[in-house]
Amino acid sequence: MKIKVLMFCGQFRPLIGGAERQTEELANALALAGCQVTIVTLRRDTASPDIEESNGVRIERLPFIDLSQRFSFRGIAFINIPFILLSIAKVMFARFNGIDIVHCQMVGLETLGVIMAARIKGLPVLVTAHTADRHSELGKIKKTGFTGNIIAMLARAMIKNWVAISTAVEYELVNAGVPVAQISRIPNGVKLPATNHKKVDKQEACRFLCLGRLSTTAERDVSTLLKAFDRLALEYVDVELALVGGGNLLDQTKREAEQMKASDKIILPGFDDAEKWLDWADCFVLPSRYEGLSMALLESMASGLPCIANDILPNREVLDNGSAGVLVPVGDENKLFEAMHRMVSDVVHAEAMRSASLNRVHTHYGIESVAKRYIELYQKLALRRS
Repeated sequence: MKIKVLMFCGQFRPLIGGAERQTEELANALALAGCQVTIVTLRRDTASPDIEESNGVRIERLPFIDLSQRFSFRGIAFINIPFILLSIAKVMFARFNGIDIVHCQMVGLETLGVIMAARIKGLPVLVTAHTADRHSELGKIKKTGFTGNIIAMLARAMIKNWVAISTAVEYELVNAGVPVAQISRIPNGVKLPATNHKKVDKQEACRFLCLGRLSTTAERDVSTLLKAFDRLALEYVDVELALVGGGNLLDQTKREAEQMKASDKIILPGFDDAEKWLDWADCFVLPSRYEGLSMALLESMASGLPCIANDILPNREVLDNGSAGVLVPVGDENKLFEAMHRMVSDVVHAEAMRSASLNRVHTHYGIESVAKRYIELYQKLALRRS
C-alpha cells in the first residue's frame, strides 16, 4: 500500500532551521521508500513559488494572514485565534482528498487549524514536537498569557498522537499534560554518506564550526565560544572559527567578534550552504543552552567531524554520554577552551572522536531507518482509522 502523507510545517525554506531541515529530509526519505508526500507550508516570503517539486516531494505554499501582525488594538488575540483556525482549516480541507495521514511538524495555532480540518475529515493526525526545556512548543504557548493557555488546552484536546524526538522533548510533553500513552519516540534523522566523504588534509582540528541560527530563539552561548576561541588563537596561529547562520543576533555577534584579539580568524557569513561549511571544518562546536535534538549536530557527525557540545540532556543523548563527542558544562569557558585545545593538540583524541561520532550517527540516526519507523507508525494509525 502506497501511503499518501500530507506533511504540514508552518515555516519552510528559505526561512529554515533544524525542524524545517528535518521535515524536508524526512519527506525525501519517505518518498524514496515509496510514500507519496506533499509538504504544505505558509507563505512567509514573496520570492518562493506557490508550488514546486523537489526529489519526488510536492511543496505547496499557502497565503496566510495573521491579524495580530496587522492590528494592535486590545483584544485582537480573541479575534485572531478563531480567524486563523477557521481560515487555515478552510484552505486545508480540500487538500485532504486521497490523503491517508496528516503529519504536522511542531505545534502552533496554525497547526491546530490543520488538525481541526483533518479531524472533521476523519483523518489520523500525528504531531512531531521538536523543542524542549522552557522553549518547548506547549511551554512557550502557555507562557504567552490567557490566550496561550487556551491554545495549549486546544492542542492537548485535539492532538492524540505525538512524536518526541528525544528524551528531553518527551519529558516536556508529559510535563505539559500529554499522557505518556499518546507519545512515541522517534529521533531526528540525517542522510548518511555511503562512505566518510570527509577528506582530512591534516589530522589535528584547526577549523572550528558553529552552525545554526544566531537568534534569541536559538539560545546558543556564542559569547563563551568566542572567548574560548580567542584564548586558543593566542596559542595556535592556524586556528579559525566560523559561525554560520543568520538571525536577529547576527549583527550583535559580529560586533562582539570584532572585540576579540583574534577577530581576523573569526568568520561570520550569515546564512549559507551548510554542506560547504561542514566540508571546510575540522571540528564542530555546539554551545547550546537548550535543544530538542540538534540537526546541526547530527549533520556534523555524519560529515565525519569530531564534536564538542554543551552538556544538556539532548546533546548528552546524541553523544552517548560523552562517548561519541566531548561534553562541556554550559557557560564554562575554561572547559570549552580545554576541549578545543585538545582537539588541536591531541591527534589521537581528535581521530577517536571522529570515529566515535560516525559510528554513533550510523547506528542510531540514519534518515532511512527513521523514515521506516514513521511508516510503521503511519500504518498503525491508518489501521485504527479503518
